[in-house]
Amino acid sequence: MSIRSLLLSFALLIAPAAAIGQPKASPDEQKMAQAIATAPDAAGKAKAAADFVKKYPKSSLRPMIAQKIADQIHEITDGAQKLALAQEFQTIFKEPAEEEMIMPDLLAGYAEAKRPDDAFTTGATYLGQHPDSVSVLVELMIVATDQAKQKNGKFIPQGEQYGMHAIELIEADKKPASMGDPTWKAYKDLLPGLYQSMGIIEMVKGDRAATQARLTKATELDPKDPFNYLLLSGTLNDDYQESAKRFQAMPEGPAKTAELQKILASLDRVIDSYAHFIALSEGVARFDSVRQQEMHDLENYYKYRHNNSTAGLQQLIDKYKTPAKP
Repeated sequence: MSIRSLLLSFALLIAPAAAIGQPKASPDEQKMAQAIATAPDAAGKAKAAADFVKKYPKSSLRPMIAQKIADQIHEITDGAQKLALAQEFQTIFKEPAEEEMIMPDLLAGYAEAKRPDDAFTTGATYLGQHPDSVSVLVELMIVATDQAKQKNGKFIPQGEQYGMHAIELIEADKKPASMGDPTWKAYKDLLPGLYQSMGIIEMVKGDRAATQARLTKATELDPKDPFNYLLLSGTLNDDYQESAKRFQAMPEGPAKTAELQKILASLDRVIDSYAHFIALSEGVARFDSVRQQEMHDLENYYKYRHNNSTAGLQQLIDKYKTPAKP
């Protein structure tokens, strides 16, 4: 599951404390708030919300209403619609906490509407005033990663910068004052995915050492995710292949003998990563096709290291399988 999908499954709760519980309000405020809730479509909700804010700009119900509408926008999967509604939200709810509430979805809307430049321009402007906004930093890293997967490396520098800053803030447990504890926990739970995304960014950037460092961290934080090991095995294998070619070109002597041990250790790490992937991807449909090729490579490498035998290979794979639930 992608980072954005994980966030989509968890309602953002960054409204101020006044939004929590059932704030006191006049009967008319409650009636107008109910009209927002029961409006048949997004346009109707927006109009009802605008009327409410115009009449009761200081209402204790305002934060809760803004959050509910923001949550609904967050759940929209059509980029153009999400963008339009997020922009309309900004014309109605203009308080700083409300801007923070909708900003990640505004950026996601730009990206999903195939306007990544606008996402980064808008995001950079916001971060200029709020440099530690974790939700915005994460969203921009997601956009950069998605663009990198589409062979567009334009946003790699920003994605790398924003992603690492988000990781630093989360690892230091620097929860934004406006963010609720449940949401902060959700962001902390995203750390493995953030490291995985950073690994992808570094991979497209061409920094193999950084790629391996980020992906290794991702496997440590989430040792049950097969995709981490698929990505890691690929970059480790690239290292091994290049080292093997250099080794073959070396003249005979002590230096070549010493290098061989390093190469074999590198190959053993490739084998181990392949074995992890094969074990963890068993029964996962989306990995079926790549799994066959990975298994083929694993068998060849394993036989090379074990006198042309696969004896013990299945035991190695089984060691990394997730234990069945009782």
